[in-house]
Amino acid sequence: MFNRTQILFRWLGFNHHPARHLPSIVTPTQSKLFAYLRMTLGVIWLYNTWTASSGPNKLSVAYFLGEPMSSWQVHLVGNGIVLLDLYIALVLLSGKGMRSALWISIVYLLGMWIGVEHLGDFDPATGATDAGIAPPYLIAAILTYTTWRISQPISSSTAHTNRDHTLLWAHAARYIFGFLWAWDALFKWHPYFLSHFLSYLIEAQKNMPGWEGIYVQTWIDIIKSTSPLAFGFLAAITEAVIAWSLLSGKFLRYSMPVGIAFSFMVWSTAEGFGGPYSNGETGMPGNMFGNAVMYIFIFIQLMVLYRWPRHGGVEELENSFSENKVL
Repeated sequence: MFNRTQILFRWLGFNHHPARHLPSIVTPTQSKLFAYLRMTLGVIWLYNTWTASSGPNKLSVAYFLGEPMSSWQVHLVGNGIVLLDLYIALVLLSGKGMRSALWISIVYLLGMWIGVEHLGDFDPATGATDAGIAPPYLIAAILTYTTWRISQPISSSTAHTNRDHTLLWAHAARYIFGFLWAWDALFKWHPYFLSHFLSYLIEAQKNMPGWEGIYVQTWIDIIKSTSPLAFGFLAAITEAVIAWSLLSGKFLRYSMPVGIAFSFMVWSTAEGFGGPYSNGETGMPGNMFGNAVMYIFIFIQLMVLYRWPRHGGVEELENSFSENKVL
């Protein structure tokens, strides 16, 4: 039995021990795309800085601290969050101080996820099966640092250590992203979610403006005319397959475009394109355009990193660069 399990895990790729090498040459196209993606994340973070200074977010700070809006504690924490967001945004836009910004982002986002989001909103009865806003931002930050690092020239004396560290960050980001999808998929298999799949869309449609409501209604009609239960199973299966692909590193060439398409479907329907939008506020305060759009961003980062659509991108990332070359 043990041997069979070992063979199964080896085929799935869960016991894969990656090589110690990273590509020694980042193509000019990759380097430019890495920079564009870094600056894009900087613009997103800059927008989040603006929303963090809005009234609704300050009210959230007051609620979290249990203090009135006029208290000095609320002003201190609220302004501190704004300054911290602004610092991270400027670092991402400039590409200067990336290492320190990475660790500050990790501590900041983990603190927000644990203290404010309480490890995510997992309640199949309400259709909430995601891990919250902070985890995808954390993954995007790790990948941004990783792609920035492999684009930098390094000395031959530190090449081996830097390759090891960069490979660790790259794999950590993909595995965390895979576990994020796996956790979400697990809740999608909950009987209540499967039997109430359509009701979540109907509930989300109530707060949407006219054109969005019509768009979501089209999907509601399509699901009604076929089988809501079948669509629920399809969503659960899709998320499970994406999670397995990210964790095992298999079929990423196909799963990443599927992940983008699926995330877009979630973003444009259940999240209502991240709206409604108003002055300094979105449907998900402090988060530009919604949550699922960050999943799309992460998939794009991985596609550039693994040189999609080339076959064997993960193996190429790990093995194709020789030991005697530097990044």
